[in-house]
Amino acid sequence: MAVETLPPRFPGPGPMLRWQRSFPGQNAELRYVRRWLAGLLPACPAREDVLSIAVELATNAVRHTASGQGGRFTVEVSWRDHPGTVRISVADDGASHGPIWPDGPCPPGESGMGLYLVCALASRTGECGDACGRKVWAEVPCNAGPPRRAGT
Repeated sequence: MAVETLPPRFPGPGPMLRWQRSFPGQNAELRYVRRWLAGLLPACPAREDVLSIAVELATNAVRHTASGQGGRFTVEVSWRDHPGTVRISVADDGASHGPIWPDGPCPPGESGMGLYLVCALASRTGECGDACGRKVWAEVPCNAGPPRRAGT
């Protein structure tokens, strides 16, 4: 899978819905990311994939960027009705280097497998930014209709 390094853009026509929420850069906030998104996304085969990707990208923001050192991270959900794609992006407070995207088989062990999971579940991934702030994103096909409004 190719990783794009240009600013994330949705392909194709169709209306787009977008929600975002900012969280303190703490491990304890990761469950709130999942809870927020679970209340937003409709039931569809890709729902758990989207939730897993979001939590993994948020986890990386907390563990590997300035967001986890007293900063914040922002999760954004974008829904393109046609072609039925959900984009999850996580913006962080930056790090000296970007994510290390996998380019081969998943290594054995329990640590460092998060981006392998993201790449396995997503149809496209990418990043943009630098040491002052970065956005990492992944897209998942989902043809279940748009998410509900947050808080409804």
